[in-house]
Amino acid sequence: MSEKLPNPRLLSSNLVDDKNWTDDTKTMMMAYWTIFIGHDLSHTAVSTIGNNRFVKCCYTDGSMQYKLNKHLRSCKPILIPDDDKFYVPGPHRCMNYVRSRPAVHSSCTFGPMEQMNQATHYLDGSMIYGSSLKQMLSLRKMSDGELLTNTLNTDQNYMPLETTETDACQHDNGTCFRAGDIRANTFPQLTVLHTLWVREHNRVARGLAYLNSHWEDERIFLESKKIVTAFIQHITYNEWLPALLGVDYTKKNGLGLLEVGYSNTYDETADPTVSNSFATAILPFANSMLSDIISLYSENQKKYASLSLKNHYNRPVDILVTYMDQLVRGLTTQNTQKVDMLFTQTITNNLYSKDAKNWFGMDIVSLDIQRSRDHGIPSYTQFRKYCGLKDIENEQHLSEIMEKDSADRLLKQYKSLNDIDLLVGALLEKHAEDAMVGPTMRCIIREQFVRTKTADRYFYDLPGVFTKNQLKEIRKMTLARIICNNVNNITMMQKQVFLKPDSTNELQPCNTELIPTTFISRWSEFVTVDPKSSRTKY
Repeated sequence: MSEKLPNPRLLSSNLVDDKNWTDDTKTMMMAYWTIFIGHDLSHTAVSTIGNNRFVKCCYTDGSMQYKLNKHLRSCKPILIPDDDKFYVPGPHRCMNYVRSRPAVHSSCTFGPMEQMNQATHYLDGSMIYGSSLKQMLSLRKMSDGELLTNTLNTDQNYMPLETTETDACQHDNGTCFRAGDIRANTFPQLTVLHTLWVREHNRVARGLAYLNSHWEDERIFLESKKIVTAFIQHITYNEWLPALLGVDYTKKNGLGLLEVGYSNTYDETADPTVSNSFATAILPFANSMLSDIISLYSENQKKYASLSLKNHYNRPVDILVTYMDQLVRGLTTQNTQKVDMLFTQTITNNLYSKDAKNWFGMDIVSLDIQRSRDHGIPSYTQFRKYCGLKDIENEQHLSEIMEKDSADRLLKQYKSLNDIDLLVGALLEKHAEDAMVGPTMRCIIREQFVRTKTADRYFYDLPGVFTKNQLKEIRKMTLARIICNNVNNITMMQKQVFLKPDSTNELQPCNTELIPTTFISRWSEFVTVDPKSSRTKY
């Protein structure tokens, strides 16, 4: 690897374009489900100073913080080039970047440094329930097995408001929600997904409490959590992965699901750990699918208004109360952007900007590149070898696998082919057949989700997790049904919400079995009384 890698902001400025290039067949739900489950699997911890205060590597005016003393080791700020077209002229010379917190090596021996993951490594709904017992208890109603909610002076339930001092609310306390993951408030559409799943948990809990009146709060809660986790696992493997990687590819490469009976895929020797490369340099591909425009749709699926993402970072309360159904229709109707090196300036210049008076924000591409380097992620060419793909030995090889003109643009930025950052190379790679991503990215995603399934002893389709009748009901669940169950007033939805409505995926009435319903009655315990002992039997 060359002695010095190119400046992340310079790479972002020279390689990223802000153009509208949508996927003709996929909805915006693809982007936000990717972020949603990504938060279930990974949450990098950053270094802090006393009392868990965040390190600031730049002054508030954007200039470099030189007086960091002992905290300097935690800083790796991104320098803004002198000729930057957005930040210059002006005082912004420094973009804050705090290094990730190191973790104890899994083997308890010296070796390459790893970074701490604050989320559980399993696909287990931790973004809804939290990753610690303390956090989970703070989200529970502690009666009837339900999660805490707030009506916000409406007839609908939302997550509880966050009223404590926290970094979740970028503006003021009470402008965001308390959730299992602090990032739930980042984008309004992401908060919508969290809201739907909190409502789904409580819907399931009410059903279990009705069927099994002898159950106490703890049992209702845990069984509801188990069912909701199964729904999330099923939707991820049955709907999202085929839409992302290709239907045939998932079936042939260890990601397919059985339609009946139990699977035997559990491997006690498999490692469930979320790989650093997947979490740090691959999951950020979802950001390229985002649009600045938040489209609002009426019940007849007609777009009637738009909001700007730039105006709604980390303050979703008002927009959700006003536009909950319209946002859901937007997620399932608006085209997602393609996975590529086209990003809206809303997240490359204005990320987390506070108001119209100060649009200067951060650059998500620069931050993602810097974090990959901080974590020591190998280069794009190294991962091509790892995946068994054709080696890249010269510019001709690179141009064969890259999008048009991308090879030339890359070599103007990097001194060596072996220097290309994994995220950068993977985003510029030509897409694999029938997939939304290129072969390298598809390989890494596939490897992670195979291990996530096979290393999980409690994955929903394994023997002993659910009865066969319960498993049959879980397999009927779709994200469309979750939406229909938990929106305010939506009556029509297409069965495959990751795909645009069309003649093969038509809008269907929510109140019919055209969008199948899961019957919680399969979880009923029949109560009988033994006349000889007067003891209740279940």
